[in-house]
Formats: sequence, C-alpha cells, structure tokens
Amino acid sequence: MKVYFDPYDIWATKQLGILKQGWGTGSLVSKMVLPVVGILDLVMPILFRQFIGIKKNHYPHVEAMLAVELHGQNDANFLSYFNESRIKDMGWGLPFAWYSKNGVYDANMPYVTNTPYVMEALLVLAELPDLHDEAMTLFHGTWGFLQSLHVMHESSDELALSYAPVDEPRVVVNANAYAAFAYALHARYGQEEVRDKARLKARKLVQWVVNQQQADGSWRYYADRETGNFIDCFHSCFVVKNLLKVSKLLSELSEFIHPVTDKGWEYIKSELYNGDTGFCRRFAVRAQRDPFRLDLYDQAEYLGLLVDFGLLNEAAEFATRVEKKFRKGDHWYCRIDILGRRWGRNFLRWGIVPFWYHRARLGRVLKPGI
Repeated sequence: MKVYFDPYDIWATKQLGILKQGWGTGSLVSKMVLPVVGILDLVMPILFRQFIGIKKNHYPHVEAMLAVELHGQNDANFLSYFNESRIKDMGWGLPFAWYSKNGVYDANMPYVTNTPYVMEALLVLAELPDLHDEAMTLFHGTWGFLQSLHVMHESSDELALSYAPVDEPRVVVNANAYAAFAYALHARYGQEEVRDKARLKARKLVQWVVNQQQADGSWRYYADRETGNFIDCFHSCFVVKNLLKVSKLLSELSEFIHPVTDKGWEYIKSELYNGDTGFCRRFAVRAQRDPFRLDLYDQAEYLGLLVDFGLLNEAAEFATRVEKKFRKGDHWYCRIDILGRRWGRNFLRWGIVPFWYHRARLGRVLKPGI
C-alpha cells in the first residue's frame, strides 16, 4: 500500500500536539511558536516534514475507498491489508496521534468515522467467492468495536455515542451519523443474532442526529454551543450522506430521513457552495483562522452529494472544474491557500482519494457497466 504525508501528521508529535492544544487555552508559548510552525508548514510542507522526521503513512479507510473504486484489481491484497491493519481486532483509525478539542487520541485508535469505509469495502470484497468468508469474518468483527463506543446520551428514542472507545467531553454530530450507518450495515448484513439490536440502535442514532439539526438545516460539529464549535462543508456533507445511506439500508426510515436530508442539502447548497466561484467555501461558522481558502475535501464530498441527489450534469461540470483547480500535471493538491497557490501535493487522505472515489461513482452512473 502506498504511503504519503498528510496535513495533520505534523501534529502527531507530542511537542507540536501539546502546543496545538495550548492554542485553544491561550498558552503564551503556543501563541509564540505555532505561527512559526504554520509558516513553515505553509511554505514548504514536504521539506518541513522531512526535516522534523515525519514518516509517510497509509490509511485503511482511504485504502477502502480505493478497494471499492478498483474492485477486481488486487482484491486479495486489499483484504490482507485490512486484516493486518485492524486495531484491537475490531476497527480502523489513523496511524498517528490526534490532538483535538475533544482530547488526545492515541495512534492506532479505532474511529467510528473511519471504520464504516472499511466495512463497505469488506462487503464488496465478500462478493468474491474466494474472499467471502474472510471478508465477512472481518465485517462481523466490527460489531465489537461499535459496542465498545461510549454512550454519551440515551433516552427511549435517542442514542449518541463517542467518536472512539474513550471518554470524551463533547459529542460529535457527524460521528453519530457514521455510527448510524455502521449499525444499519449490521442490521442488513450482520449476524442474525445482532440484526434486531443493530436496527434499534441505528434508529435511535438517526433520531438523535435529526434532533441536532438546526432550523436552517445545518448541523454544528459538536452538539453544543461551547467555544470552538463550527459549521463546515465536508462534515455537513458527511451527515447528509450517512443519513441517505441509512435510508437505503433501512427503508422504514426513508420517509423520516428524506425531509431532513433535503433540508440539510439545501443549506449546503445555499450557504456552503459559492455560486460566484463555482467551489464550496470551507466554513459557514468558523472557530479559527488559517491560511487556506479552498479545501479539496469540501469539493469531494459536495460532488458525492450531487451524485446522490441525481444532479449528474451539474456533478460532471463541477468535477471538471475542481480537477482543473486542484490538479497540476500528474500531481494533485489538497488545498488552495490565500495566495491562490496549490498546497499539499499528493497528500492523498485529505480530499484527494475521496474526490477520486466520488468521481468514479459519477463515472459509473454516467456510463453503466464501465
């Protein structure tokens, strides 16, 4: 599997990770050092990573998207990789530590936002007779991961879970949309003895996510009004796409879900897509500033929703426009900075592979059978 740098791998080092957390608490040292780090990262991202000893990595959920896109090519290798990269024999996450407002997540911590991508890929690989049993064994093993997530809120009709199997101070909305999708997958494809329980949990998770939607159709990143909350494009798209996936798996929820996803989609189109530029803006509500104007991840997930909602001509035009903006020759870039420069050459996890994945989906719809 190919390895590559990532926008957030520099913050996996303990020293920089602590400084990053200190920024939010007003640390004087963080305020002195981080601007220098930010400038170095902006001006020479690859050389800076090489200088401080950051190693390139591979990412299971990214390989999962590639496995679906390249189905029929190296399927056995993908399956072997998913088996080897499992964390605690249950799920998949990131190879580096994650320092966030919600706490510090150790390297190789399974996440509910990453694991469902591998679950989808395993179901695709299970279509092949030679790989079926092993793929389904790995898929069924994810039940233990979902059950290990901490209950953040529960009532008779609602459920909210943690991002990872650790204590967390804040509830992440899009993570619970992913959890609903993961449980819906088990309700459809899981072992017989867990299907009813999975269906109930998916329904309660959906109800909680729906109840977090604001009057204008948006969702905040955290389910609260505390400092540091925000509304951005790709996380908003995550919520809508996962609810749509649940509605396909659990048809009894479709009438309940579709008005919610329609409202969320209208918000994304009106507040996060910029008709003047033809690209998605990064934030509707910001928590902090940085030197980047456009992010490929936003464009990738918006393209995915254009496909989901059947806006295929618009999707094709949008995909072409995005490729011209973020690609130069054989290289792809994940961000555009405030000076209009491309940044993050071949940082594949951050938007590049997701864009390829949704572009491939569009291609299959426009040219069935290819």
